Amino acid sequence: MMLSRIKRSNFWIRFRIILLIAGIAAGVLAIIFFGFPLVEDLIKGVDPSLRYQPKVEASFSLEDEDAPKAIKSEEMYFDKKYQLKNEPYIDGDNIIFTTQVQKGSVQQLDGVVVYDTQSGEERLLANTEKKYDNFISPVLSGNVAVFLDSMTNGGGRILGYDLEKDEQFVIKEYAYAPPRLSISGERLAFMQWAGEETQRLYVYNVATREPATVKLYEQTTGNSAVDISRSDMVWAVEDGKGNSVLKRIAFNEDDAAFDDYNFGNAVYGPKTNGKEIVFRTEKDTASCTLMMSTEGGEPTKLAEGVFDYDIGDNFVAYSKGGQIYVAYTNATDTVQLTNEVTRNRLASANGDGICYYDETDKSTENAVLDEVVQYAYVPAT
Repeated sequence: MMLSRIKRSNFWIRFRIILLIAGIAAGVLAIIFFGFPLVEDLIKGVDPSLRYQPKVEASFSLEDEDAPKAIKSEEMYFDKKYQLKNEPYIDGDNIIFTTQVQKGSVQQLDGVVVYDTQSGEERLLANTEKKYDNFISPVLSGNVAVFLDSMTNGGGRILGYDLEKDEQFVIKEYAYAPPRLSISGERLAFMQWAGEETQRLYVYNVATREPATVKLYEQTTGNSAVDISRSDMVWAVEDGKGNSVLKRIAFNEDDAAFDDYNFGNAVYGPKTNGKEIVFRTEKDTASCTLMMSTEGGEPTKLAEGVFDYDIGDNFVAYSKGGQIYVAYTNATDTVQLTNEVTRNRLASANGDGICYYDETDKSTENAVLDEVVQYAYVPAT
């Protein structure tokens, strides 16, 4: 019995010693982890309670540094002065469009306006003379504007306008469907019907006012419009058997020469910036596959289900599902320019600029007549 009591006494002595050692160790650890930082905080004048609060990293970001920068859109605003803004075309800091100036019961596009995106000021071209029904299809290059004076039933004339001299001049009359105009630098290009089965490809120098017939197509089923850059121009030729092939002319210093690229037999609506060529593979523009080639290389697919498209210096702009997209040509990035809650339609792209319609209000019962035109500039990548 005595031996059992001695053993229990020794057990409690050892247990108390262990608890004492553990307490001393815990105290030392508490001094290390809390005492020293507490003294440090008191010395620095920092509230000790803030040391153990959750922290938020100030520099934390989900953005990729290599991702393309956001593109900012602005509205071309006139306080309802020009409600109709027909076919706005952007060239540098200027946007040209045709509109109705004289109010009346009959809607006619009888004015041409140039809008300065930097100052927000507009200029109604003062010395235009409308001979037929409507001014349509305006384009701009530097100080020269070109547009059509078009008859509703077909026919009309191509007009030029010197912005410095405030002077209109006639480039050419046409008798059938209105030609689509493309301008770059001093060169204006267009494909014109000369009969029911004949088309002519023209290049016109807007500085010297000299025309040249580049090509005559007879017994044709219809070629695409021509698109021109400072170093080349492209169009597509159909053979009536379901084939459509690319045609290209490259400009040198003093001459020009045919320099065809073989992109197959399904090339429609080609456009060029001098380096890249973009085209669709279907004749139907309501929904098409968009392809792009760089310097004649193997074309690659940009997008499907595209409604309309155009090309700038370093990007392709296209509309799809009511949204505007920008695909950079020297990278693999594509940016959605517009917001999902809006409905939009591409108007033009040229140089570093994009112009498009915001048609959100037109999709409602309270649609307004005033057309909303937005523009944006694409930064270099």
